Amino acid sequence: MESIAFGQLGMGVDEFYDMLPKHFWNKLDGFYKLENIRQQQEWERVRWSTILQLNIQLPKGKTLKPKDLIEFEWEKKDNKEEFKKLKEKAEYVKKLHEHKLKK
Repeated sequence: MESIAFGQLGMGVDEFYDMLPKHFWNKLDGFYKLENIRQQQEWERVRWSTILQLNIQLPKGKTLKPKDLIEFEWEKKDNKEEFKKLKEKAEYVKKLHEHKLKK
């Protein structure tokens, strides 16, 4: 855990040892999510740049869209399932909040 905290997350010794394990794993999860977002953005920039270069070579009136070149895995996700999970979580939090207000 120390090598992850000090190396990847750039945490100081005091910060690491003052942190609860749950918070450490949440921070690590957030770090990886941020890295994934950065990588996705970089791949999308490369795809966009490539499409622009290809489109200037095509005949007039014909153009390619970025997804014509490649469709990434994160673009193929079934967003309905993710939406359903988020909705269920929001309803649960709402019920907790309402229950708390009744007390």
